[in-house]
Amino acid sequence: MGKWKKHFARYSLKHKLIIAFSCFIILPFFLIGWLISWLYVDSNRTMMMEAAVDSNEQIVSSLNGALDPLIRLSMYPVMDQTILNILLKDYGEVEHPLYERQNDFEQVNEMIQNSIMLYSELIDNVVIVDTNKRIVIGRSSLEYMDFHYLQDEFFDEPFVRRITEEKGKHVFIGVHQDLLQSSQAAPVVSVGRAIVDPQSRQTLGMILINVNVEKLNAMSSEVSFTENTRFYLIDENDRVIYSENEEEIGAKAGTILGKETESLHYRDEQKALSSGDTYLISSNSELTGWLAVTVIPKNEMFSFVYVIAAILFIGLFVFLLLSIATAVYLATTITKPLSRLEKRMRRVAAGNMDVAFDDMEAGEIGQISKTVDYMLKQLRELIHEIVNKEEEKRRLEMVALQTQIKPHFMYNTLNVIKWMAKIQGAAGIEEALGAFSSVIKFTTKAEQNEVSIQEEVEFIRNYTKILSFRYFGRFEVAYDIDSEVLQYKTLKFLLQPLVENAVFHGFDEIDYMGHLHIRIYKEADTIYMVVSDNGRGISGADTMSRCIEGQESAIPLNSIGIKNIRKRIELHYGEEYGLSYRSAGEQGTEAVIRIPAVPSEQAGKEV
Repeated sequence: MGKWKKHFARYSLKHKLIIAFSCFIILPFFLIGWLISWLYVDSNRTMMMEAAVDSNEQIVSSLNGALDPLIRLSMYPVMDQTILNILLKDYGEVEHPLYERQNDFEQVNEMIQNSIMLYSELIDNVVIVDTNKRIVIGRSSLEYMDFHYLQDEFFDEPFVRRITEEKGKHVFIGVHQDLLQSSQAAPVVSVGRAIVDPQSRQTLGMILINVNVEKLNAMSSEVSFTENTRFYLIDENDRVIYSENEEEIGAKAGTILGKETESLHYRDEQKALSSGDTYLISSNSELTGWLAVTVIPKNEMFSFVYVIAAILFIGLFVFLLLSIATAVYLATTITKPLSRLEKRMRRVAAGNMDVAFDDMEAGEIGQISKTVDYMLKQLRELIHEIVNKEEEKRRLEMVALQTQIKPHFMYNTLNVIKWMAKIQGAAGIEEALGAFSSVIKFTTKAEQNEVSIQEEVEFIRNYTKILSFRYFGRFEVAYDIDSEVLQYKTLKFLLQPLVENAVFHGFDEIDYMGHLHIRIYKEADTIYMVVSDNGRGISGADTMSRCIEGQESAIPLNSIGIKNIRKRIELHYGEEYGLSYRSAGEQGTEAVIRIPAVPSEQAGKEV
């Protein structure tokens, strides 16, 4: 005992409280929960088994109620003197035997239709035969009859011999094929009775009432314990009379339900038999000698009970968890301030600088928390100041890059107007100045780094119009602008340096009509701006590389503008976007700008 005391003393106060609470709460919870669950499951299991047995007995009762009227109907030929006279008649002594026989046949048929068929919906067909003459004297169905079977096999059938041996008692016949009046040899059950002369006690004939096994389907609808519950009706020869699976009808019940069913006929009261994963609940019919068997899967029969038990157990388990949580809460009340401080310091060490310490408890821990919180606030302000400075630096750098293009652009524009004034005099200057006014308006938007693609295209239209005046229409411009892209944003002056290079370099000193093609389209989440011409092109991979990088080169390209485009795109959108050139020597040049598709606040109109 002393060893256990020493071992227990090593635990913290928190662990000691949890252990003590567990001894007084957790163990009783488990004991009570197990006892309640066992009592509930056991009582409900017994109740459901009794309900299943009662339901099966009710099916047998319904079967007896449906077949009992057939016994009384089978008595009709025995009590009818007309039929007895027909069976006793010797047609060899009458003047017209064929006519007499046909007349008697119609008379018996009328009796069958009016006195037997109308009184039960279960009856499939009825036949009355003369066992001595081996002829049919009446039948309900006139559509089909196998006369070869009647003459060669029918009277030798075991059920026919059994009927005649009973000397006028009713006989229930289990499942067999109706080979006499059914072209499909449908499976039927039958009620038969021998017709005996009350004077001589001689057997004159027999009546056979057939019931199609499909008409017994209504009785199985009362079985609804579980989704996979199955119902079987088994005859006196241990053959299946009824099953939802038509292929099982007529088969031996032992091959379907197991050998245990062979003993079910020899008991006096209904009971439930456990067979593998199922329960076999059976009831004998004293009227027919048949057996009603309900097969219920074990896992489904008590599934609802087990669900309720599981819910009960979960409820107890939840209460148990709440009890443990209460113990933990009481145990951690004293150590809570230190625990909270330690956890928050771990978050700070992991890089989370937004942790607050000003809500801690009073006392020494509270003072330490306030000091740490003050240090974190100072550190956050310093980081915020550095971030703002870097962001302002980046903005100023982009503004500087953007303004690099303006002096060069203004110079070229004014030079164009100067040449027009010198060569043309006053003609065309009004139109050129109108285009130039639009260009100036676009370029003087203060500090606005982004515009809609529609505005950028409109600017290029005016700019190329001014260039066209200078070159006297020596080049033409084609626009292929996808209307969908007009609603997206772009950086200002992305296209102007590319158009300038195409006109000033590509179309300079060419002796053919220049073609400038500006295409803008969208693929996935990327906007593509393509400026292509049929000018002189750029020869040599090294020259192309130096032009794209914005280095000095021997050719008169606007390398500052090209470098400006690349830098602005990289700063604004990231390194995955940018500018690329493709040139095939003297066959022209193609410049491609890739930027992300960013929707504009104002939807564009079709260009």
